[in-house]
Parts: sequence; structure tokens; C-alpha cells
Amino acid sequence: MRVFVGLLFIGLWTAALWGQAVDPAAIPARKLLAAPQIDGVVDPHEWADAFAIEAFYDPVRGGRGELPTRAYLGYTNEAIYVAFVCDDPEPQLIQAQQTRRDSNLESDDRVVFAVDPQARGLNPYQFIVNPRGTQRLVVPEGTTTNIRWQGDWSAAARITETGWSAEMRIPFRMLRLAPGRTQLGIALARYIPRRAESYIFPNTGNYFSLRLQTLWQGIELPRPTTSLVVLPYMLSETESNARTARGGVDLKLNWGQGQTALLTLNPDFSSIAADVASIDFSYTERALNETRPFFLEGSGFFPWRRMFYSVRVPQLNAGAKAFGRVGAWDYGLMGGEYEQRTQRGQFAIGRTRYRFTPQSFLGAFYTFNTIPATERLIGFDGGIGQITGSGEWQLSATHARLSAAREGTYTVVYLYRQAPPGQLGFSADYTDISPHYAPTLAFVPERGWRGFELGLSYAHQPTSTPILRWNIAAEFETRHRYGGKLLDERLTLSAEVRRRNHTLLGIQAQHLRRPPHEDRTLSLSVGWNTHDAYRNGALTYQFGRQNSGNSRYWSLEQRWEPIPRLRLGARLEQLRITYTHRPRDIAEQAILTLNYEIDPERMLGARWLYTRTQFSGRPRKVDNLYLTYVQRLRSGQELYLLWGLPNANRTQNRLTIKLITPLELQR
Repeated sequence: MRVFVGLLFIGLWTAALWGQAVDPAAIPARKLLAAPQIDGVVDPHEWADAFAIEAFYDPVRGGRGELPTRAYLGYTNEAIYVAFVCDDPEPQLIQAQQTRRDSNLESDDRVVFAVDPQARGLNPYQFIVNPRGTQRLVVPEGTTTNIRWQGDWSAAARITETGWSAEMRIPFRMLRLAPGRTQLGIALARYIPRRAESYIFPNTGNYFSLRLQTLWQGIELPRPTTSLVVLPYMLSETESNARTARGGVDLKLNWGQGQTALLTLNPDFSSIAADVASIDFSYTERALNETRPFFLEGSGFFPWRRMFYSVRVPQLNAGAKAFGRVGAWDYGLMGGEYEQRTQRGQFAIGRTRYRFTPQSFLGAFYTFNTIPATERLIGFDGGIGQITGSGEWQLSATHARLSAAREGTYTVVYLYRQAPPGQLGFSADYTDISPHYAPTLAFVPERGWRGFELGLSYAHQPTSTPILRWNIAAEFETRHRYGGKLLDERLTLSAEVRRRNHTLLGIQAQHLRRPPHEDRTLSLSVGWNTHDAYRNGALTYQFGRQNSGNSRYWSLEQRWEPIPRLRLGARLEQLRITYTHRPRDIAEQAILTLNYEIDPERMLGARWLYTRTQFSGRPRKVDNLYLTYVQRLRSGQELYLLWGLPNANRTQNRLTIKLITPLELQR
């Protein structure tokens, strides 16, 4: 408790001192007399009433970006309008591969309009466009990809003789806006992957972050609306000449204070492919990423996996959640009924935080679960920190207490500094997990230990050498059991070099002492075509001692596009650990994917997953193929045809047809 009281006073003190060091600190909002046509052609006459941004800044090299970039910003009663003009002396090298909405644009040239509705320097909405006009929306704290669920926005772009240009129209109703606001926090950015350059407005100093925002002041926001989006689905399955049909519904309510509520009844998770873990050797269970829409939406408002790990909820019968921000308060509430093996249980999750500044907060959280027995978890967290043009730092602490058949506690104190290239970054944490801290719906692979971890990192980005960027890192971790004996001790050293010819070289050495084992491994990796989303590849080879045996591990990943719109991918892995007096451990895995993009809204796909493992003489095998047809229309209607079952251990002769038809009501 003393820790949290101390954090409270320090947080209040830093809140009084905190301010974003950006230039300019504010720009005026200008209302457009007529809305520009969104066609990718930035006509000066159409944008004459907009605010002109004449300079973007390069945080790494300092000063204005080498390639001139201009932007125009204005608004009407219904929407925000943004335009970018990106000069490029080598327009033939502009990267623009992706054509499907909400696909990964990391390898493409792109521009970003970032907006924080609360103007507090929090994680913003990111509206991203590449030179083809392909759109991607990143919603703070997570969301699904259904257009009607997210809200629709417009964009267009085109490549010219002098570079490329883009235009956007963003309806206000997509943002979680509170009534009465007259300013928004904004940042604009341009990414040029082939040069490893990122330009930003406003000038953020040496540190690139979309949370360093200028204030867009004097804006006349429309009256907030209330909208209800209903996503009913019907599903028909045919398996072994037997036919079944079922349905369900998802509802999303957005109302005037920038709040969101969700309700799901009988959701279909069977057609959503789960994350697949690597077969590289590990003494403990690996954490997997969540892929199911209900849990992804607003996930940043809820406790992290040491308190609630949604992957532990296999089948959800019904669920509800609400989340949002009210002034300086964040909150998230969630509950539902689920099934695990033959048991049916209920769970509830809650979290709230008060933010003194974007990096300083105090909060509390709560979880409840009924199977296999009733358990409750309550905890507190707090943090202080700052983000400026020279980087960001934060000191945070979390304490949780589990009340169940056996009581347990979890405590962590974490300090980090993220630094721009040319400066040292670091992290340090102390963790204490008691022997009986084992929440059923949490990720705690080992307990009954105390330990600390230290990390150092350094990166450099040369301006005129064959190397685009290089970085080095060192980590040291030691953990002891409650009785005092060593659990493990680890030292990891790594380095990575990215070259201008789009190759990557990496090396990692690790020493792990985990009685009675003492592991030493060396890992070498190489990547090629790193700028090409459809033709890149990577090879990793690791050798040494693991689990008191001689180990060899390799992985090969390659993507191809043999003809336009046909994308193939392969990931192969193999692990061998040879022992002196017992059978060797074996693991092999192959993931082959095929996607054919009929057009940006329709796609054919296939995935084959093969896994064969034999650890301690116990064999396990997965051999599963499934085929898909996906149609996602701009109206929000979605059609899925699925042969097989994505998460089965064997290929299933099952045909599934799923139709989602959205309805939206506004007031």
C-alpha cells in the first residue's frame, strides 16, 4: 500500500510538470466551405480553406525530412478531411503492394493521420493509407475488422511523376468523442520503408511517437450520436451427411460520452484460426495471441494475462462488455458464461484507472470465475512516467491477491526507458509470484518464485552507409524459488543489422542455468527481401545444449507471389535434442498457406498445418487442412465458406456456410 500512496503523490507532482514538448504546440481548426472530392488528386482550389502543413520532421536525422511532404487539414459538420502530398525523386521505387482493406501495410509507403479524441497524448486512432489508396484503421485498445463495426471512412491515392498523394475523409461518429470538446490531439506521419525513414508533424524532437501530438484547437464538433450496430449471423454445417444450422448475434452500442458496450450471444469461434506456437524448445507453456473478435475489442481496457488470459476461455456461450474513457478515468467491464470440458461457468472482469498524465496513473482491477471452483482476484496498479522528444520512461507497480481454495499473490515492479536511435534504452523488473497464485483464467506457467530481470538496448541508424539500421541488446534474468533454491538464471546477448539491399542479419547467444540443466545456445538468422510483403523470407539456425542434451533447431519461412494476387507462404521448423541415455526429443512443423485475392473484397484461401512431436517418448501429431472463401463487402456484409475446421488436429470433412448481415440504427 505504501508503494501506491507514494505513486499517488509523485503522480500528482509529475502531472503538474508534464507537458508535451512539440512544435507547434497547437494549430487552428479551419472549417471547409465545401468538402473536397476524395479522389487522390490534391487540387489546391479544393483545399484552399484548409490549414496547410508545409514541413514534416525527421526525428532520427533532425530537421525537416529530406523528401518534402505537405499536408492539408480541415473539417465540415460531418467529417475530418486530410490530404498529403509526398514528393519522391524515385517514384518507380515507391512501394505499394497491399490492396485489401485493413491488411498489414508495414512494407508499403504510407501516410498516417493520428487523432486522440481526448487531446491527452494517449494512444490515438490511426488512419493509414498507402499509394494504392488501401486503407487500414488502428483503433486504440483494439477492435475487429468488420467495416460496419468499426465505422466506414474514405480514402484515395495515386502515384505521380513527382511522388504520390492521398486524401482522406473521416466521419466524426467513428471517434469516441465526448460532448463539448473544442480541441483534439493530432499527429501526421509519413513512412518510407526502403529508406528506413519516418517523418512526423509536429516536430517531436529526436523521438518518434504518435502520442506526441499537437492540439487542433477551435474545432466545432457535432452533437455526439448514439449508434447501435447489430451483426446477426446464420451458420449451416454439413458433416457426414448430417446437416445442422445455428445462429447468433453481436451488438455494439456507442453513445454520446465516447463509451462502447458489446453483447454477444452464441458466438461462432470454430471458424477463427487460433495462434500457432513455434516448436522451438521451451521449459514452460508459451503464451498465444488472442484472435477472437469479442475478446479483441477494447482489450487494452482490461487486465493483462497474469490476471486474465482470454485464451483460457475455450467456448463462450454469451458475453457482455463495456469500456471507454470519462475525463481522466478509463474503465473496462466484462462478463460471460463459458464451457470448459463438461463444466459450465461464469466469469467477470473489471478494471479502472485514473490518469494524471498519459504515463502516470492509479488503478484497480477485479476478476471472478466459478470453475473449477469459485475464485476472486483483486488488485491495484499504478505508474509514473513521461514522454518527451528525447524518449519515454515509466515506473509502474502491480499487486494482485487471489482468493480461492488456496490464496496467493502476484507483485511486479517495472521500470523502462525507450530511447531514440543513438541513445541507450533499458528495462528492469522485479516479480514475486507466490506458490498458490494460480488463477484458472490467467497465464501463470510457473509460480512460487521471486526474481528480477535487466535489459539494455542500443540502436543506430547511419545516414550514408550500406547499413540502414543496427541494434544490440543484452538481458539478464535470475529467479529463485521461495525456499531459496535457484529456479533459473539467464543471460542473452543479441545483435541485428538491416542493410539497404533489403537483407537482415542476426545473432543471439544465450546461457541458461536451470538446475539440473545448463543450456548454451547460439542462434544465427538471415532475412531477404525484407521490404517485400509477398516475397520475403528468413532462415534461422540454432545449436547448442538444452535440457541436458545436444540440440539443433532451424526454421525457414518464405513467401511468394508467382502471379498477381496469388500469394503462397511456407513456414518449416525442426527441433532435435539428442540425449546420452534416453530417446531423443523430436519436433517438426510445417505451415503452408495459399491466398488468391479475387478483388479487394473477395479472397480464396487454404492452410495446411502439420505438426509431429515426440517428447519423453510421448508422440503427438496434427495434420489439418482447411479451405476458405471470404467475402467482406464495404456495406459490412460478410460471407464465409469453410471446408474443414481451422483448429482441429485432423482434417475434417465438414462444410460451413456463414453469413453476417449488419444492421445499424442511429439517433
